[in-house]
Amino acid sequence: MANCDVGVITSCLCFLASFCTLVLGVAYLILKLERVTVRFDRCGAIEADCNAGWRSVFSLAPDVLFTIWTPLVLGLLGASVHAYSLPLNHFFTWLLPTNYVQYAFFQLATALFGNFGYCGKLGVFVGALSVLSCVVCVIARLMGEGGIKMLQTKW
Repeated sequence: MANCDVGVITSCLCFLASFCTLVLGVAYLILKLERVTVRFDRCGAIEADCNAGWRSVFSLAPDVLFTIWTPLVLGLLGASVHAYSLPLNHFFTWLLPTNYVQYAFFQLATALFGNFGYCGKLGVFVGALSVLSCVVCVIARLMGEGGIKMLQTKW
């Protein structure tokens, strides 16, 4: 029989919130890419801003990078706490929470910076789920849970 305690319930809720954030990030990226085209015929051989639409999504400029990619990266980080195949490198392990206090702050940051401002009502719903998981993390810690209970995920 499965062991179901407050730590497991908290981890399940946090994983669900992070997975929803990942889906939100993908949806936002798809919505942004709908309007992006790469122009070739109408561009000169050397023209400065012919493909500015492409650069509005794929850029290393901090304002573009953080605005476009924040929900996707936060969702990937949050989901990789439990899915061992998701971390892209060992740098991810330094960013991931290891106890429920850190997890609460991570979920709150995810709600504020990666959910509420994206994809309309869906972003608000996912943000509310992340805030709920933040509160549940605090409750789990107050009930004596220390380290994060790892879920047995297959991917």
